[in-house]
Amino acid sequence: RASVENATPSRLDMTYSLSLANIVPATSAFTVKVNSVTRSISSVAVLGTKVYLTLASPVVSGDVVTVAYTKPSSNPLQTSSGGQAASFTAQNVTNNVTAAIPVYVSSVIANATPSRLEMTYNLTLANVIPATSAFAVRVNSTTRAVSSVAISGTKALLTLASPVVFGDVVTVAYTKPSTNPLQTSAGGLAASITAQNVTNNVTAAIPVYVSSVIANATPSRLEMTYNLTLANVIPAISAFAVRVNSTTRAVSSVAISGTKVLLTLASPVVFGDVVTLAYTKPSTNPLQTSQGGQAASITAQTVINNCSLVTNLPPLVTITSPTKSITFSAPADITIEASASDPDGSISKVEFFNGSTKLGERTATPYSFTWKGVAEGTYLLTAVASDNLNSKTVSAAVTVIVEKSSTTVNQLPVVSVTTTGNRKKFKKNEKIIITAEASDPDGTVSKVEFYNGALKIAEVTTLPYSYTLEDMEEGTYEITAIATDNLGATNKSAIIAITIDALIDIPSENIKIYPNPNDGHFTMELLTSPKFDNAYITITNISGERVYRGVLTTDQPLEEFNLSGSAPGTYVLMVTSGNSVFATKKFIKR
Repeated sequence: RASVENATPSRLDMTYSLSLANIVPATSAFTVKVNSVTRSISSVAVLGTKVYLTLASPVVSGDVVTVAYTKPSSNPLQTSSGGQAASFTAQNVTNNVTAAIPVYVSSVIANATPSRLEMTYNLTLANVIPATSAFAVRVNSTTRAVSSVAISGTKALLTLASPVVFGDVVTVAYTKPSTNPLQTSAGGLAASITAQNVTNNVTAAIPVYVSSVIANATPSRLEMTYNLTLANVIPAISAFAVRVNSTTRAVSSVAISGTKVLLTLASPVVFGDVVTLAYTKPSTNPLQTSQGGQAASITAQTVINNCSLVTNLPPLVTITSPTKSITFSAPADITIEASASDPDGSISKVEFFNGSTKLGERTATPYSFTWKGVAEGTYLLTAVASDNLNSKTVSAAVTVIVEKSSTTVNQLPVVSVTTTGNRKKFKKNEKIIITAEASDPDGTVSKVEFYNGALKIAEVTTLPYSYTLEDMEEGTYEITAIATDNLGATNKSAIIAITIDALIDIPSENIKIYPNPNDGHFTMELLTSPKFDNAYITITNISGERVYRGVLTTDQPLEEFNLSGSAPGTYVLMVTSGNSVFATKKFIKR
């Protein structure tokens, strides 16, 4: 037989006819079901004729319990002499657990806590928290979400997503969940309940609409006034409908200030406009007091329009260019520039006139117009500005004179040419940068051409005016530059004669060092007379560190050296010019 005792509702006791050996089967050998649902077994113990199964959660009064045993291959239930208990299918278990069932009493929402619904039971509840989905709260027949659940003594405390207000009709229902139902510490489970009325003790006066006005100082703001101070809860702009002269006027923003609702309109109201306002209470963030009293919807109400009649001020306009009595040469292109503003509106356009003849107009800044090809004569220029209400202002007139064109002699451009470092001699294969300085006293330079004698070698149209000579053969070259200005006039620079010499050619066999090896005192002899300028003698150790550098004197074929202070080792003597090495010779210092 098997039973669950009231004192140990989490333990199932199985009794056998014989005393059992202390051999404990695995929990998987047993199957316990409570109300046809498997209940996990935490542990197994064997003592005398009894097998004790500890359940993962307690059995409560009224639960229907069964147990089955499948003899395992290892550690089956057995006597000390080896007699093994047989498997058996589900057997009814005597449920001796007795527990009183908590009974629902009532529910209330207190005025001090309008977001909390308190359910009261007749017994103290265990601190076992059902999921929020076990509760269904409806406010005025609309579901109100439950944010959290708490247990306190005989009460289940439901926190609502938003507060209940005065006059709301509230119901609550509870569906007993399979996990963590409302229960006593003894395991008595509260039954499900259908929708029950909740006592709403929230007291809150409802704010009543009084009037609306648009003040002269703030023609874009409509002020609604209520009889009570409003909470800073901002409805959506769609909750308000403003009409001006029977046409909808958009609401840009809403603000709350004391008893007032301030609506900013998309454009201002003016004198004589007929304005109405309606408010439709939204489901989210309605107008309300801090106690939750919600303002009712209102149909279109007349708004007092205190905007006074305003006289439109004319725009301001002046011609800023050209100045009075300025002179041009025919045919002239005259650019007329105006400055325009409106003290109480905006500029819609600026028109330009010669006398009564309209030349052109501009509707946006800059207010500028170019009158092209103006013939000889005297002209009276004006600008007319129009504002957004079509008020016009004519500028002061500006007289301009266009004279007969006079012939002007175009001045020649100025040009000079230089070479890299202002040098006149270069080596074969050396890159030579030719640079021209060009300008025009009465115009601009359009291009610079480079010539070698009569042969054009390059053309440059933008700064810097330079060209690189490369791969030039030995010889003498006459370099010039010709500059052309914007009117086609040309001028030629002075000639620069440059000479390109052959590369230094000193084969290593034409250099002799003796004695070699030496003690640091030695002589270098040039066996041929080389042809080059700016040549140097450089001596480095085998690691490339320089120990000597001096100018090569080409008219002295013998040159003495003293490197006695240098460390013994192998050294390299090089004859160089620029970045090129033309001859080398190794020697050894002892």
